[in-house]
Amino acid sequence: MGKIKKLCYALLIACILVGIMPQAAEASSLRLDFSAKTSGAKNSIKVKSVKYKDTVTGGYQTNNYNMPSELEIDFLTRVSWKPTAKVTSIKDNKGKSYHAYLSDLDDDECDIMADGLKRGRTYTIVIDGIKPYHSSSYCKLTIKVKLPTKKEVSKKVKVAHVEVEEDGVIDVKFASKVIWKWNAKITSIKDNKGKSYKGHLIDRDDDECEIYINKMKYGRTYNIKISGIKPFGASAYDTITVKVKVPVQNNNLFIKKAEYDADYDDGRMEYTVSFDFNKNIAFKGSSYVLIKDMSGKAYSSKSSYVEWDDDECEVHLSEALQPGREYSYEIVNVKAVGAGSYATLKGKFIA
Repeated sequence: MGKIKKLCYALLIACILVGIMPQAAEASSLRLDFSAKTSGAKNSIKVKSVKYKDTVTGGYQTNNYNMPSELEIDFLTRVSWKPTAKVTSIKDNKGKSYHAYLSDLDDDECDIMADGLKRGRTYTIVIDGIKPYHSSSYCKLTIKVKLPTKKEVSKKVKVAHVEVEEDGVIDVKFASKVIWKWNAKITSIKDNKGKSYKGHLIDRDDDECEIYINKMKYGRTYNIKISGIKPFGASAYDTITVKVKVPVQNNNLFIKKAEYDADYDDGRMEYTVSFDFNKNIAFKGSSYVLIKDMSGKAYSSKSSYVEWDDDECEVHLSEALQPGREYSYEIVNVKAVGAGSYATLKGKFIA
């Protein structure tokens, strides 16, 4: 029993450490300018490209955690490797030497893992124990590369675009990648009249978030403060202010299309008319749809089955309509989502 407890405790500690340790995310490869020369062989080794992978951990360069940077060397010609092949030297333009080793040796590429490479410096790398594939003797390959200066990470989160969705959700898109603190939240919401509101972050991603404001009023401008966010690569979390003008809501609800359908289902004919609305709709338990022909004959009633959806509804009829004939409809107790009072929509359609 004691061993089981110890095992459970070890697993719990491991889960906690995984949760609090910075999460690694590999940045895209950076193609470098380079020159290459071969010594000690009849045929030269042709290098196709040199790429630098600056892995980032939790927004910090991995060098802060003593993790090596990676140089990926791609060859135009096939090569062979000596079992003792290695990086014999790597120096920068200031004369400083670095520790490095070969990794993932292949006949058309290899990786060089190097500790503590710094941006803005030029490096001369010597690899010993490599040769062109059909050559009889191994040689040395010298590669000279420059790591460009890294752009300074912005200390402020910049908002690129803010949009108010039809359902009232505010969609905020950021100009660059961001990192969220686990307890990030909305700390303040005020409109242009000074009234305060409650709100929530209902979704958040590395380049956007969604905000819901309780009892939001259309036609007002809101200042929303969000804490626990920072640009990707920055060291400290910050509080940002998102300003959004919520447009006056257009409450006009109408039918875009009415469509009649006759279908054989479960051993009997089903007759339906579907209505597409121009907006998402709200309805009541007492809502219903009436369908009549021009003589006043009814094909649906208050008790007819209606399937309601976000922006459409489908009413089941008591019998078939005549294709090509005109019919009237009344859709009772509906309104646009977020609009004022319920109303009845009336109109005509051709079956």
